[in-house]
Amino acid sequence: MKKQIVALTVVLAGLLFLSAAPASNEHLKYGIPGTCSTCQILYREGYVACNDTSKKDPLWVSYHLTAAYLTGAIKRTNKFIADPDLQPGQRAENKDYSKSGYDKGHMCPAADQSRNPTTMKECFYLSNMCPQWPNLNRHPWEQLEVKIRDLAVKYGEIWVIVGPIFENAADLTYKPNKTIGPDKVCVPWGFYKVVIFNDKGGQLQALAFQYKNQDETNDIPAHEVTIKLVEQETGLDFLTALPQNVQKGLDSTKLTQQEINALIN
Repeated sequence: MKKQIVALTVVLAGLLFLSAAPASNEHLKYGIPGTCSTCQILYREGYVACNDTSKKDPLWVSYHLTAAYLTGAIKRTNKFIADPDLQPGQRAENKDYSKSGYDKGHMCPAADQSRNPTTMKECFYLSNMCPQWPNLNRHPWEQLEVKIRDLAVKYGEIWVIVGPIFENAADLTYKPNKTIGPDKVCVPWGFYKVVIFNDKGGQLQALAFQYKNQDETNDIPAHEVTIKLVEQETGLDFLTALPQNVQKGLDSTKLTQQEINALIN
């Protein structure tokens, strides 16, 4: 009976949170992808993150990026700090990454947050990071970030939802170390990005990309997947603010290489 009461309390708390979430938040235009009993939603000026305090990683980070935001002149600080809104023991610390072999991989990139000192400072909170393989973080993942910024300039504004994939039942050939550091920060299997925007014809587009947390190629179209696949791997539900028929259509769409190149180049 006690277990049932606890479970019901967790469900009700989640429902209360979702009903209380500010629907007008610019970073959540397409909905909240999901939450969990150990998750805390962190509202920042430049993004919103859902941080899992058991994994010490964000489940997702969602942000609105405009061409105007990218005209900011604030330089990258490299001042990584533990999230002040999370308690010790429920958050990643700098010491967790020390000599781990993994980078502090931004989910919402610093180059997307140059518009003022607050956005730059907040994007260096460790709640916006995941342990990321150096050769991924500094090369293919960075190239994807550059291309996504180009999309914001090309189309005026975009929305990005990004985060880790902790397991992939369809591909068990690659398994990274499970955790790093004394706080046992979980090391993801890989990462996803979902990008939503209106093309030049006003048609709503939604692209999804997936990368393993290891050496990867710079071929961006080769990493395109369906949103439905990412949902299956993460347990999240994207685009919930859209009508069901529109959401389902975008969830299952995968463009040809020619189509995707026309959009992203």
